[in-house]
Amino acid sequence: MPVEFDEYRANRPDDDLPIDPESNAFRILQFLAQNPTLGFKPSEIRDEVEIPDGSVNPTLSRLADRGLVEHESPYWSAADDDRLAAVEGTLHTMRAFEERHADDEFDGWHNSDVDPRDHR
Repeated sequence: MPVEFDEYRANRPDDDLPIDPESNAFRILQFLAQNPTLGFKPSEIRDEVEIPDGSVNPTLSRLADRGLVEHESPYWSAADDDRLAAVEGTLHTMRAFEERHADDEFDGWHNSDVDPRDHR
């Protein structure tokens, strides 16, 4: 369903972090957030997160424009941003939950035809 884009943009919260977990941006942010005191060259980031070489610098630049990463040539690091801490905290919680409940009856639901999110 289409939306009125200007209205959508105007009503989106400023602290929203709409980054798809399957995206290069998310993978870079996750890696940098897990190493908050270190700076990395783009080639090191590329090797760690296994994304195409041509995607690293443009993605880092977009993340810098949003204040999520910092750059001191030639190094990049996670910015000191509460949104990143919240994302990393959420990921940590999700990993712990998955480890604790890996053998319960819902394990593997994403491989089935039934999505429990549809039954809320």
